[in-house]
Amino acid sequence: MERGLASRREFLGRSSAAIAAGGAVGTFGEILLADTVSSELAAVEGRQAIACLRKEAAAAARDVLQQGGNAIDAAVAALVVLCVIEPSNVGLGGYGGSLVYFEAKSGRVRAIDFDSRCPLKFDSAKFTEADGRHGYLAVAAPGVVAGIDLALRQYGTLPFKTLARHGLKLAEEGVAVTPQLAGSFSALSKNIDPVSRRAYFPNGVPAAGAQWVQADLARLIRRLGDEGLGSFYTGDVAAAIVGQVNENGGVLSEEDFRDFRATAVEPLHIDYRGYDLYTPPLPSGGLTSLSILKTLEQFDLSSLAPWGAEYIELFAGASNLAWQERFQYIGDPEFVDVPIEELLSEKRARERADILRRGVAIAKPQPAEDSHTVNLVVADKDQNIVSWTATQGGDFGAHVAIEGFGLMLGHGMSRFDYKKSSPNFPAPGKRPQHNMAPLLVVHDGKPYAGLGLPGGRFIVTVTAQLAVNLIDFKASPQQVVSAPRIHTEGAAPILLTADTSPAEVTALRVGGSDVELKPALGGSANAVVIDPQTGVVRAAASGAAPRVLAF
Repeated sequence: MERGLASRREFLGRSSAAIAAGGAVGTFGEILLADTVSSELAAVEGRQAIACLRKEAAAAARDVLQQGGNAIDAAVAALVVLCVIEPSNVGLGGYGGSLVYFEAKSGRVRAIDFDSRCPLKFDSAKFTEADGRHGYLAVAAPGVVAGIDLALRQYGTLPFKTLARHGLKLAEEGVAVTPQLAGSFSALSKNIDPVSRRAYFPNGVPAAGAQWVQADLARLIRRLGDEGLGSFYTGDVAAAIVGQVNENGGVLSEEDFRDFRATAVEPLHIDYRGYDLYTPPLPSGGLTSLSILKTLEQFDLSSLAPWGAEYIELFAGASNLAWQERFQYIGDPEFVDVPIEELLSEKRARERADILRRGVAIAKPQPAEDSHTVNLVVADKDQNIVSWTATQGGDFGAHVAIEGFGLMLGHGMSRFDYKKSSPNFPAPGKRPQHNMAPLLVVHDGKPYAGLGLPGGRFIVTVTAQLAVNLIDFKASPQQVVSAPRIHTEGAAPILLTADTSPAEVTALRVGGSDVELKPALGGSANAVVIDPQTGVVRAAASGAAPRVLAF
């Protein structure tokens, strides 16, 4: 399937004004693409739904919804479970995250940022990039508990003590150690300081088949339920964390904890082909996802074969340009001037499209990260819907565990860029740029979909693809999350998942693209889609482990 330069130029010259319908249409309006994307798992449907990584978390959310809790309540219950059973990905000591929430009673989309902040005693002269990866200098004030606290105070209906009971039970009674978890524990135990090893594994490193009981963490969860989530940032909890960190070379202070706040923020918003897309603002990663989409909006994607060579080539170009802007401009807007409105403007999108028509400008390539984060999407019977992403950072975060609390801390300092010219260079009190990009889609004022995934830098690029799958390719929820994926940030090869059609890979290579196939790009994606006519909710998730429930 060789394509000449003339055909490429013809497509690039077309605007987005002419949108072809294309394809056979099924329920929910999706194009039937069964021959293009195989779906081992079918979406489930009902009036309420949960999509997340583990069945234990989905079950906790379901129980809360059945008790009359709303989407935020259910998401908190699921997240606490994930903090217990997915310790390498997320924890109550995780450095941060963000969420977007469609509030049915107001018809508005809300957002919460709970990103970490650089310690107030940070001194760049005494800090190297390696210090930010693991160890006590990598620790900044953790944001996950503050995010849960603010979400419940603003939008929840049930107390944390009620919502945490599933996670508490798992911590007290134990989690079955799978071979994969045992391998993670073994690797961690070789790369952790003696104090943290004793704190995290008081009874020795659990082997496969054992029950991993987290008694100290259970006591912390119970205490937060009794005393309130704010107690995490004051009193002897904060004092214990700060004390151990500083005794081992860190620079945290109790002031870092006392002054830490999650914040209610206005989400970023774009119109994309008549759909309203919302994602948390900076320092979250969704700005880049939206920039990619605004560029693609200048082209008629619906006239292309879904996940075909022409689409891949165009998406890669749009991604390169958006990543170039990300490296150039983006940091904490409290500290650097980021031209947010300009980057998301129609004018800037047209300029990027013109660059693509002339030839792609290449960004400086950066190493992509593995997936060590969680996302969950929940919709309730009232059509409140939330997409929530939270993280430790990399695998087990800072590799620092706090004695007496069983608490593994995230490494927020790893998310800064240590080139002094970078807008993401650290400074006391500054939030690091991160990649999490939960997304909500609203159509005609009604919630239409919640989308999200973990996966380091892949999150930014794949989030845009989830939106294209849903809106341009009219894919079913399961196809939205299971479609082939693309990632590129610059001069490195275009990375494609191995399920990309061999014919399309050949066409790309014949056309001169450098292509590399990967088993996966990013983690398990979640989609919850609401039928605007019937109100029926469908949930889907990709990968072997994820679980979805609807009822």
